[in-house]
Amino acid sequence: MPVIGSTAYNTAGQITSLVRSLLNDAAGNLFTDGALMPYLNSAYRKVQRALENIQSGTQLSDDALLLVPAIPAVDSAARVAITDASAPPGQLPTDLLVPLRLWERPYNSGADFVEMADLSNHGGLPSEAQGPSLRFWEWRADGIYMLGATQDTQVRLRYRKAYPDLLDASSPVLIRNAQEALGFFTAALASAARGAPQAIRWDDAGADALEDLLARATLREQHSGRRRRPYTWRSSI
Repeated sequence: MPVIGSTAYNTAGQITSLVRSLLNDAAGNLFTDGALMPYLNSAYRKVQRALENIQSGTQLSDDALLLVPAIPAVDSAARVAITDASAPPGQLPTDLLVPLRLWERPYNSGADFVEMADLSNHGGLPSEAQGPSLRFWEWRADGIYMLGATQDTQVRLRYRKAYPDLLDASSPVLIRNAQEALGFFTAALASAARGAPQAIRWDDAGADALEDLLARATLREQHSGRRRRPYTWRSSI
């Protein structure tokens, strides 16, 4: 029976079914989907963090388009920010973990996007007057900070994202082939909450399954073409 059309994604219900089998409750007399969902979401976030830590391409998102309005007056001390509290369409995506790259072009133009320089680990933003383009950005305090520009600017954002929590048995699990890692970790959490000694065994099994998942993701990344930026990339900044 297909999960979601023809995709390879599992559903939360398939994971909770596995968990009930592991916990000798196949009929769901104790461990219903609702009872297991908080534990499954905790395991889901755990696996996501592990994949994000090895920079797996699983959680990449691209082409988020944001608006940065023109500054009211040129001031070398002024800064503009894109945060969770910014008004749309200048608000950070709700699933953003960390931004990776930004490009800019004048708003409502058909111009090509030009990449901006990330100064997050280079001493922060310079103190200088604004011009027609943003040029620089810095990630700090859960916001993207910029000098601002003298015209409205459209920013294209590439970032790492978090998947939404699973709501019920029909929710898609957006990590492919992760059912064993998620099932074992969920079983460990659910059994530990009831003082069952098997919790350690299921946690160890989850760690082994997660290691296999990370190894596969790492191998896939090694086969991806990477082009290092030249040493002189910032020479014109």
